[in-house]
Amino acid sequence: MFGLFLLAFVCAILANIIGGLLGQKVAGAHTLAADMLYRVFTTVALIAFYALLLRFLDRERGSKLAAMGLPVRKGWLRESALGMCIGFGLISLAVIAIAIFGHLDMHASITPVAGRRFVEVTIMLLFGAMMEELMFRGYPFQRLVDAIGPIGAILLFSVLFGAVHLSNPNAGGLLSWGFFNTIAVGVVFAIAYLKFRTLWLPWGFHFGWNFSLGVIYGLPVSGLSVFSVIVRTTSSGPKLLTGGAYGIEASLTGAIVILIGLGVVLALPARRDNVLQFARESQGPELPSREPNRI
Repeated sequence: MFGLFLLAFVCAILANIIGGLLGQKVAGAHTLAADMLYRVFTTVALIAFYALLLRFLDRERGSKLAAMGLPVRKGWLRESALGMCIGFGLISLAVIAIAIFGHLDMHASITPVAGRRFVEVTIMLLFGAMMEELMFRGYPFQRLVDAIGPIGAILLFSVLFGAVHLSNPNAGGLLSWGFFNTIAVGVVFAIAYLKFRTLWLPWGFHFGWNFSLGVIYGLPVSGLSVFSVIVRTTSSGPKLLTGGAYGIEASLTGAIVILIGLGVVLALPARRDNVLQFARESQGPELPSREPNRI
């Protein structure tokens, strides 16, 4: 199983390279469109690579989408919508806190160009959230859970999730609030996956968080302001409150709402079979139920 994890990790890197090259090739000098297409193409490439691994190495006979955490079954829309509502609610709490204890200066601009960019950034955020969930809570994470158990897998992938955001503008460093808060969000998303055994809830949570932060409230998303296409907001106040140029995710305010989100996810009822499976995995790896793989 550890070999499958390493192979899946390499596939994720290749998918990002392919997505980036195709996005630039198709969009040319249009930076926003290139970024949008990068996320779309990378998501498609990830699904294709993981489906091949499931078919030829895991010997998965059923739905490959379901096996990688994307079952198209009754309830998937409800799980996604629930995640979006949680993300929106938490960001709204953070914005209210900044409005009360600091200051928010919000401006809206509705133009044809803003409308086009709204569509582009919405697609970017939809596929960007799915791309990151597939990489950090999808097939590689699932194989590492099989190999070392859920606790180790959650810790490793959450740290990786935080590390990849260190290259964002104004991210700070390894001792920054932004790094630790992103790790904490990764833990919450991983627990959401393990509780429901699908990516729909963490994907909806991820998208709802980013869309609310960047598009609805016009604030930076992990240091990126590209999503503020209609509403643009400037926050002022102590950095612990606002997160400064990186945004809410680099603040104590962000840490508090992430802890609230963790409590909400833990309080959600899970199917009994998922609880039993998590308990078995916590005791250590076991032999796979599928046919033996060749790695």
